[in-house]
Amino acid sequence: MTLADFEPIFTALIAVVGMVITAMIPIYVPRAIAAFEAHTKVKLTDQERTAVLQAARTTAGLVETQLQQGVLHLRDVTPSNPVMLAAAKAAIARVPDSAAAVGMTPLSMSTIIVGAADTARAMTPLMVLPAKEDAHVS
Repeated sequence: MTLADFEPIFTALIAVVGMVITAMIPIYVPRAIAAFEAHTKVKLTDQERTAVLQAARTTAGLVETQLQQGVLHLRDVTPSNPVMLAAAKAAIARVPDSAAAVGMTPLSMSTIIVGAADTARAMTPLMVLPAKEDAHVS
């Protein structure tokens, strides 16, 4: 067996990890922001939070489009991938004041983008079995 034989398994695992991260974002991002506010005694406005999350969602949409067009592969959609870090830096550049207020780093923004990207639509079925025809006995 070669590494290529395991690619469908890795692809499915990456999609599952993406879905888990996506499910956790609404829970942990507000908690992280609250911890930041408590630690620094800086009160962030809802506008700053919304601006950062909207920039992440917009970039996640771009990632989804690139996945569908074949520009990116599922294996590229990881927070530490240079392509994702560059996308995160571009997202931060769109809302620099809000990102600075939240303390957003390229890696943290990349993690949010990866979690927000719907990678399930980019997956191809692992195996499609033909439907069996019902045998009629006459």
